[in-house]
Order: sequence, then structure tokens, then C-alpha cells
Amino acid sequence: MRRVLLVLVGAVLTSAAGQAQEVTLAEIRKVRLHEIKSAGFVLNQNQTVRIAAVGALDSGRGRHLLATTAWILDAQTRKVVWQERQAEERRRNRRLVELQDSVNLPAGEYEVYFSSFYVTAFKPDRVEDLGDAISLMFDKIFEWDRRNEEYNEEVYEQAMVVIKGNGQPASEETIAAWRRRLQSEAIIAMSGLSDGVYERRGFALERPMALQIYALGELRYEDSFDYGWIVDQKNHQKVWQFTYRDSEHAGGDMKNRMVNTTLALPAGSYLVYFVTDDSHSSRCWNAAPPYDPGFWGIMIRAVDPQMKAYARAFEYREAEDTNVVVSLTRAGDDDYLSKGFTLKKPLSLRIYALGEGRDGEMFDYGWITEAKTGRKVWQMDFRETDHAGGASKNRMFDRIVRFEPGNYIAYFVTDGSHSYRDWNTSPPFDPEHWGLTLSAVDEDFDPKMVAEYVEDKEAGVLAQLVRVRQGENRCTRFKLTKATTIRVYAVGEGRDGEMFDYGWIEDATTRRTVWEMTYRMTDHAGGNEKNRLFNDTILLKAGEYDLCFTTDDSHSFGAWNAAPPHDPAHYGITLYRVPD
Repeated sequence: MRRVLLVLVGAVLTSAAGQAQEVTLAEIRKVRLHEIKSAGFVLNQNQTVRIAAVGALDSGRGRHLLATTAWILDAQTRKVVWQERQAEERRRNRRLVELQDSVNLPAGEYEVYFSSFYVTAFKPDRVEDLGDAISLMFDKIFEWDRRNEEYNEEVYEQAMVVIKGNGQPASEETIAAWRRRLQSEAIIAMSGLSDGVYERRGFALERPMALQIYALGELRYEDSFDYGWIVDQKNHQKVWQFTYRDSEHAGGDMKNRMVNTTLALPAGSYLVYFVTDDSHSSRCWNAAPPYDPGFWGIMIRAVDPQMKAYARAFEYREAEDTNVVVSLTRAGDDDYLSKGFTLKKPLSLRIYALGEGRDGEMFDYGWITEAKTGRKVWQMDFRETDHAGGASKNRMFDRIVRFEPGNYIAYFVTDGSHSYRDWNTSPPFDPEHWGLTLSAVDEDFDPKMVAEYVEDKEAGVLAQLVRVRQGENRCTRFKLTKATTIRVYAVGEGRDGEMFDYGWIEDATTRRTVWEMTYRMTDHAGGNEKNRLFNDTILLKAGEYDLCFTTDDSHSFGAWNAAPPHDPAHYGITLYRVPD
């Protein structure tokens, strides 16, 4: 009996000693609206830690929105091990809610965050009905001032998170050392990036290797703002890109996205890029930050730590312009730049183009055509561009394309705003190259392989109706003695799928239309979007034909009611014989 009593007394004393060892591991208070604070702690053994928090609520519109939120990260794995919305809540008043919770954690190092941005209490990418969508829209647009007022001194003084357990608090210096340790273990670490960044690093792999890619950025379903990609240095082909589809929600605002994946690469040299736009980054969040705000950017590690010995990082700088075939750069507003070139042998050309685009459409962009036929062999399409740094509308194309021998013409056009030395928002990382640059990359390149080609727009003209003014209906007849390939160059006006100023070709005998300039077959002709261009070849059999062009009562040669096309002198239609 005495032995049992001693055991019970010992257990009580041990429990009391355990309670006595419990300390405040982390405490965060007084977080102002649109602010985020962090703390850290170390656990020497597996245990249950206790969490007490006072959070702020958005009391408007009856929707449960948290004005503050807290969470805990494993400092080594960067995984969320606890977040506030898991806890039981009790209303203190209209503006404040109390939370009490506990979580079992293994021994290790942890970071605690407390954020004061409005975040929905339910899953942030879940909108169940039209009411949800409308309510969220009103929350974002019309209620920001009200929220600022409601986040008053009472909230500021009382909102907090306190974590208690058996361990030690960590200082800011210690937390920073944890992050530096992770970065030192990585092959590439570009983390904690701010606004308007364009980071480039290189790494070489002596052996094939599996890599872990950990990246946080800002992306939406149809647009990317802060993101990165990896290219093979030898051929500039992408081997990986941070996309919305292949990422997941990173916490906080819906636009915060995260990738934590593995990528197998063969031995070789690679370039890593990461760009950010002019808002929402580690420097200043314009919406709720992600769960791991300190690692905004990209970090690449070897899956097998021992394989890091066969990886080497290196500083990468763009080479000076060498072996340049065409340079159409420093493009200003309403520019129309072009240059012809002849390739005497097959060549691989690096196409480096910076322009302006948004919502799938390009406004400042380039293209390359065959001089003989006018057929496009390359065009700067929005979906194939990357963010060029600065504002998200700054777009970049940087690839290597193989060209066969022949005559080519390179073009670059701009609209009436946001161009070299006249930016209406943040410029790209490389403003001097706004435009199009073609450079030879073959190791055996000889400048004699390239010659200048001078385009003569009036050479080989078969029939022509140009400088057509408003309210005109003009026709001219031409004759073909044999089946002939004809290049049609037509500049007219169209919008919303319909043409207003356009041309066509009729069989002079049967009066049947054998070709007509429709909106779907045209491209933007520069200037106002309604300026349309057709520049391609057609095949006509032997016979007599009438070439016609008609205009409506506005926007034509000499009487533009909006920005004219880039080739106003050829407003109308021209037919060229295509040399055999």
C-alpha cells in the first residue's frame, strides 16, 4: 500500500513539474490592418502545445470574414501544421472572437504568423452561387473604407496569438538563421523577392538528378504576375514553368499560388528565371499574404542531398548583342519598324522580343514573313510570351527558331502608349530591347551567311488599288495566261467580325467572287484595332479578273477618325506576282 501511494505522489509531482516547465513559446500582439508579424519557437521533444488567440471579425453583410488570421509553419518543411480556422471559436463581442486550441507537434523548429488582412473563413477559392460572387465583389470594391474604420483601437489592442508549451522561444535572428540554412542547402535560392524583380541564375548538373522545386508567386487562372521558369541554356527551350494549372493555393488571397514538386533533369546547364510585377510581394502585400511569405520566389534543391555535390550554381548575365542579324529596338509610340534579311544557309536564330500585351492580346509585338510570299513564319503570340518584369503587361518572347535559306522581313509595331522612354506604368527589366532582336546562335556562324534584303513594295505589281478614300467603290481588271500564285496585300477596316473597308476578286466572265477579304482572315494592321491586314498568297487559274475595293463613309486614306494603320499609303489592295 505504501509503495502504491509513493507511485501516485510521484506521478502528481511529475505532472506538476511538467506544468511548471510550460512557458510562452511565442506571442504576437498589436498587429495593425494590412500588417503581418511573425515569431518562432523550438520544441526539444514531441508534445502538445496550447494556442490561445483573439481574432477580429468583419461584421458587415452577415458573412463570416476574418480580419485577422494566425498559423504555424514547420520551419524545415515549410508545411502548415496549424491554422486558426481549425480552432473552436467563441464570440467575445461583435468585432472579436476568442479561440482556444491545441496541436500535437514533434520536436523541431516552428514559425508563427499573425496577419491582419481580410480573408474568408471558408475555402478561399470556393464560390458556391451568384450570391457568394456578388457579396465578395462588394466586399472588395465598396467596403474597404468601412473595414478600415472597424479595425479600430479595440481590435488593435486585443487581437493576438499566444502559444504555450515546453520549449524555448526563438529570436528574430534565430528565425533568419533557419531560413539562411535552408537557402544554403539549396542549389538555387531566390526567395523573399520584392516588387519589379527580374532574377536570373544558372546551375549546372554533372549528373542526371531529381530536383525539388519550391516556389510561391502570384497567378490567376488566365494570367501570371509573379512566377518563374527554367530553360535549357543550350537551346533556350523551357523544361519547367510555374503555371496556375500545375500549382495549388498557397494560403491567404486566392491569387497566392504554390508549387512543391519534383523535376528530373539530365546533366547539362540550365537557367532559372523569376519575375515579379509592381505589386503584392514580400516587400508589400496588397492582399492577404501566403502562408510562407518569406519564401516568395523559387528554391531548387536536390531530392537526394548527397547529389548536391554534382550540382553547381553560377551567376548568369545576358551576353552583349553578338551575331545580330536584325535589331528593331527602342520602339516608341505608334512605331512601324521593318527590316529584310537573306539567309544563305540554314540558321538557328534566337528571337528576343519585348512588347506589350494583356488578356491574351498583344499591342506592341513583332512578326517575321517570307519576303517572297508574305507568309508569316513567326509571330509574337501572347500565350507564348512570359512576363518581362515591371508591369504585368510587359511581355517577352525568348526562344531559338530554325530558319531555312531564303529572304525574310522582320516587323515590329507599337500602339499609341507604353513604349520606350514613354512608359505609362512600370517598364520591363530590359527597356533598351523593347522591340525585336534576331541573333545567330550556331557555333559555326559566319557573318557571310547573312545579307541585307531590301523590300520593293512596287516590284512585281500585277494590279493595285491604293490610297482609297471614304465612300469609294473602285475596280481594275487584270489577266492571267496561266495558273499563277498571287500575293494579296490588303489594308482595310473591320471590327467585331465584320469588314467595312475591304477588297475582293471577281471572275470577269462569270461575275463569281473567287476571293474576298473577311475579318477572320485578317490581322491587326497597326494603329487602331479596327485597321486590318491580309498578307498571304492565293492560287488563281488562267482568265480575266476584276480587282475591287470598297470603303464606307469614314476612316479611310486622308480622313482617319482613329489612329491610322502603319502602312497608310497602301490602304486598299495590291496583287503581286510571286516569283517562281
